[in-house]
Amino acid sequence: MSEEIKLTGLQQFIKDKPIPEDLIMKCCDDERKENALGFVAWLRDNKIPPKVSRSSPYLWEVKYKNKTLYTLSVNHAALSQGDWSVGLHLTNMDDYSEIIANEGLQEIIWNGTSYCTYGERSPYFGMAKAPGCNPKKRCIPGKTINILGKDIGYCCVGATGKLVRHKNPDDVMIKAIKKFMELEKQARNENAKQN
Repeated sequence: MSEEIKLTGLQQFIKDKPIPEDLIMKCCDDERKENALGFVAWLRDNKIPPKVSRSSPYLWEVKYKNKTLYTLSVNHAALSQGDWSVGLHLTNMDDYSEIIANEGLQEIIWNGTSYCTYGERSPYFGMAKAPGCNPKKRCIPGKTINILGKDIGYCCVGATGKLVRHKNPDDVMIKAIKKFMELEKQARNENAKQN
């Protein structure tokens, strides 16, 4: 007689292969819902659909050329109820920094920089335990990183200035996010040809 293996809530959630649209419909208000659903539809149309992450039931991610291109979060612990966010992994940003500068998009990058959870710029500053990080890490409170010609302090060491997150992006922000994703894909394709 075989014993039935009991799955944890996260394991069952991942096994069920949830789609972000279901959580968006349940959790987001009308404006956020419209923006989030439109963005997910664009991802699917452009053949970079979100896939459920193994680390959280509220996180989807996509790899492109074997590296994470973006993460999509809905109602994640680090967000408020009904929020959604996009995390861009711009590992080749230096390859298209001139385009970003010429189009005046630096502020979008600078404003979305991932800060150390325990650094002074974090909303969790002063808390004993903040979501997503261990308070005993030696890298706290982050470090100063030059991003597109600007020194930004308290950056997450793990993100190295290449992870850009935007919460509840509006139409203008979504247009910029799409542009960054296309630039990153182009850079990864070019780098793959050279290697």
